[in-house]
Amino acid sequence: MIHQSRLIIFRFTFLLLGIATLASCKKDDDSTNSPTPKLKIGLVSAESGFGDYGYNDLALAGLTQAGTDLGVITQSIDCNDSIDIKNGINYFIQNNFDIIFCLSYGAKYSVIQAAQANPTKHFILIDDTINNPPANVKCFVYQVDQASFLCGFLGAYWAEKKDPANPICSWVGGIPIPTIEQFKTGYLSGITYYNNTYLRNVDTIGNYTNSFSDTIVGASIANGLINAGADVVFPFAGESGLGALSAAKAAGKWAIGVDVDQYISAPYVSSALISSCLKKIDVTIYYEIKNFYDNGWINSGNFTTGLSTNDVGYAPFHDYETQIDDSIKNKLINIRSELINGSIQTGW
Repeated sequence: MIHQSRLIIFRFTFLLLGIATLASCKKDDDSTNSPTPKLKIGLVSAESGFGDYGYNDLALAGLTQAGTDLGVITQSIDCNDSIDIKNGINYFIQNNFDIIFCLSYGAKYSVIQAAQANPTKHFILIDDTINNPPANVKCFVYQVDQASFLCGFLGAYWAEKKDPANPICSWVGGIPIPTIEQFKTGYLSGITYYNNTYLRNVDTIGNYTNSFSDTIVGASIANGLINAGADVVFPFAGESGLGALSAAKAAGKWAIGVDVDQYISAPYVSSALISSCLKKIDVTIYYEIKNFYDNGWINSGNFTTGLSTNDVGYAPFHDYETQIDDSIKNKLINIRSELINGSIQTGW
């Protein structure tokens, strides 16, 4: 499990594939010991591939920084479909990698098959779980509904602030798999909470791209929502979401980024972003590599992280910091605490 005390603050300077810099925690070399083979760590992207300024690039950032800080060998494989994912896993197995990280729902069954056939290799699946996972598999899932609840509350406030006569918050989902539905459920619940708290009537609309890699479709869907009156656009659709963010900016509307602080990772849309819904898979990847480097393989199983471990949340308000009322900022802090202690439920 990742704990708040171990959190590293990330400053992203994404160049091409989005490489981040983290605070260094490099292990000192012990010259008195005989040299040991370097660990080899592989990363298989989700089906949308690298270059999304979000999910896949965030994972790559954690891998890259671990390689820099710890001196381990790292390699990533860019995937477009489930066949690429399976081939990528097999490549790392054949080349004797110690840990193979795989992302999202598309990797689940390939991970199960590979782990059962290769019990000496170690696999970490991000964003899905396995019933009774083998001893060489860890799975991490995130309570993104908690983070999107907060973003829904913020989005509802902003929509009403900018369009008090007809405030509308919209969402653009990718493929309607559980993780995407989790974002959606939390977001809509946060808007409902805002309405109930302040006796308002912020409306919601949304649609799916049915793709994580089609920016044109993402932009088209966002434009349709904006034409229907949307004031705020929240895409959780991988690279398709970049099209939605661009459409929001071009229309003079506002948006909420996803996974990483996209104000920093995608600066061409930063002026439209009131915040981003964070899911810190880079922290998970970094620390799982470091834990293996320090201690070897410990504890297989399914692990859940969220607000309580500081692995989800919302990004700074950046350009809108002074435009958001202090009462709303304080309310977000209070809601966060109540989500953690369970007095507020997201509906997920």
